[in-house]
Amino acid sequence: MAPEAWEIRDPDFVAEVAETDSIELRLSGSADMSTRQPLEELIERLHGRLEAAGASAIRVDLRQLEFMSAASFNALVGWLTLVQELPPERRYRIRFQSNPNIRWQRRSLSALSCFATDVVAIDS
Repeated sequence: MAPEAWEIRDPDFVAEVAETDSIELRLSGSADMSTRQPLEELIERLHGRLEAAGASAIRVDLRQLEFMSAASFNALVGWLTLVQELPPERRYRIRFQSNPNIRWQRRSLSALSCFATDVVAIDS
C-alpha cells in the first residue's frame, strides 16, 4: 500500500498506521480543526481494511498526542459509529493507549468508552 494512504504528516500532527503482528494507529502532536478531514479519511480507509481482514482489534496509541480539537475528536466518535454499524460478530475492538498525564485524554476517552462499551478499551 502506498505510504501516503496510511499516514498524515502535518507540521504539528502525525498519524501513522504501523503493521507488525497487529495493526496500530499512532497519533502524535496537536490535532486541530485542520486535521479533522484527513483523519476521517484515514480512519475510513483503516476501518475498511480492518473489516476486510476480519480483524479482532486495533491499538490506537495516543501517548504522544498533546491536544485534539473537538472537530478532530469527532473523527474518533465517527469511527466508533462505523464499528457499531457492523454485525456484532464482525465488530473489532479499539484499544486506546493513553497518557495519564494529559488531562483531556482522561476525560474524553472516558466518555468514548461509555459511548461504545462493547468496542472501546482504554489503557493508561
